[in-house]
Amino acid sequence: MGMKDNMEEIMEELEQPSFDVGRHQQEFRLTLLNTRRSATIGAILLILPLLFFSGVTFKHYLGMDFGILTSVYSWVGELDQKYGDSSVINWIIRSLLLLGPPVAIGINLLAILHVHYEKPRREIVMSLKVKWLNLGIIIICTFIFLTFFFYLILENAGGKIH
Repeated sequence: MGMKDNMEEIMEELEQPSFDVGRHQQEFRLTLLNTRRSATIGAILLILPLLFFSGVTFKHYLGMDFGILTSVYSWVGELDQKYGDSSVINWIIRSLLLLGPPVAIGINLLAILHVHYEKPRREIVMSLKVKWLNLGIIIICTFIFLTFFFYLILENAGGKIH
């Protein structure tokens, strides 16, 4: 019986863990951006790169002329041929093609990702809201950005690698 009494005394002396539910709910609800608004902004930033990428795919790889998809690709090519590097509109289009997807990724990640630093534990706690529209935009933008990025790397390094 001595062991049982000793165990009870140890258990009674233990400090009970406390958890502040109100503070946790308050922190968890703090997000930098609205998920619906960020999905809308992400979709707007995704339109031109998606149409351009689809146009390239349909025209060059599938050999099809598919209305607006290939016409956007042709329009961008015509502007580039006509005005070259001196045109402001060409630089805006290039910026939207290359920077639109990563900006959309960042905006949508800010809307669904919550990061909190626990100072006493020296931990970074991350939580992710499952918002399928935001996640879908992040996945599509990542695919398009990586495709453009690797294309630019391979095309520019193609002449230098033997």
